[in-house]
Amino acid sequence: MRLLFELERGNDPIFTIRDAKRVLNSSDASVWNVLKRLRAKRRIIQLEKGVYLFAPMRSGERGLWTENAFRVVPYLVHSGKYYVGFAAAMNHWGMTEQLPVVFHVAMARQKRALEAVQSRFVFVKKKRLGDYVSVPFGGTPVNISSIEQTILDGLAFPEHCLGIAGVARAIHFSRDRIDWEKLARLAREDKSVIQRRLGFLLEMMGLGKRAKLLRRQPFTGFSWLDPAAQKQRFTYAKEWGLKINVDRSALLEFRRGY
Repeated sequence: MRLLFELERGNDPIFTIRDAKRVLNSSDASVWNVLKRLRAKRRIIQLEKGVYLFAPMRSGERGLWTENAFRVVPYLVHSGKYYVGFAAAMNHWGMTEQLPVVFHVAMARQKRALEAVQSRFVFVKKKRLGDYVSVPFGGTPVNISSIEQTILDGLAFPEHCLGIAGVARAIHFSRDRIDWEKLARLAREDKSVIQRRLGFLLEMMGLGKRAKLLRRQPFTGFSWLDPAAQKQRFTYAKEWGLKINVDRSALLEFRRGY
């Protein structure tokens, strides 16, 4: 109980065995026994050898738990080749006001999902991670997909990014911060369908000049605009090789109130 009270009172949910020894002022065997029991009760989660996360975090100011969720990611992946992306990155870059409950982390390998700090961490395997930047959270550097990569990931995995309509909204609210040449370059390096989805959205949103930065590549067969959406009702965008299975009014919903 003394250790739990100290962790509850502290500002950092991450602690080490050395911290536990300092609080308990007991033998190594006694400290290991306490940590073993707390792990069994899921009061703490082992992030790596000798490093733990205090799971039942106390309530705090708005956004405190999301910052701590970002901070624990480097301890969960055990590798520099990762980034926090998708809806969590969209929220970080101001593309959406929706606070993430699920943190999707892109990695080059597979890893089981887990829950901690009031969040669920889901790991998405990607052969090619793409573009990301290092952002400090409370002194902890965390890799986050760049604005441009976040958009492309939303087009590749719309189910993790509030759907294609959420991607359109993200483009709209970050349009003044997007490096358009960089976005086009990254899109050309990605799969053809990603470039085609991007081009369609840009034209539909009245950003045809931006769409011209993309090269229209030959394609075989039509792909879904949103592979996670319904597939009973759709139209065709022949110039982009897409089956449009999302209402255009829904894609432009962000314009309401403007």
